Amino acid sequence: MGSIPNKTKINSSELIWNDENALWYADQYGNHISNELTINSITIDPNDILLDIGCGIGAAVKIAAKRCNNGKVYGIDPIETMIKIAKKNQLTNSNIEFSIGTAENIPLENESVNKIISINSIHHWRDYKKGLSEVKRVLISDGLFFISSDIVNNNDCGHGPGPLQTNKDIVKELEIAGFKDITLRNYSLDDEGIHLVRCKKE
Repeated sequence: MGSIPNKTKINSSELIWNDENALWYADQYGNHISNELTINSITIDPNDILLDIGCGIGAAVKIAAKRCNNGKVYGIDPIETMIKIAKKNQLTNSNIEFSIGTAENIPLENESVNKIISINSIHHWRDYKKGLSEVKRVLISDGLFFISSDIVNNNDCGHGPGPLQTNKDIVKELEIAGFKDITLRNYSLDDEGIHLVRCKKE
């Protein structure tokens, strides 16, 4: 049984994703303000087909689904416990579909969505380069990809050291992967805030 290293500040590289930790994480962070803040900071149209990679318990998916009520919202997460919680209060005839899946192997057809979001999840991807390739595969031409991270310490994304530690690192990797029109903006609500990177598929 893995233990949670620090219950006030999570380093994603240290957390072992067993059922116990997933339940704790869902309780502590599942409805975090970053979900609402991200969805409210991007343009979502009624007919959008949107994917949330690393959706957790589906908080952002459910907020987005109310805005693209004529479209579809997919939520994927590699942790079965998260998906079970996400499906718990889902309406039968909703425009939401939750499934187990990873960024490296997205369970969707080529060019099947026009917007993808990743809220505090890209740092959890096992192979972010393969994940970015998958993002490009399932996005339509000129489709939009949004990466949201909590504002923790200046430009640091708060998930510990690694190749995507800062927003500068993320932007650089997006450029290498061939995304265009990359922008970075900060948004805040009360005492919480997010870094939001926006880019477009070539």
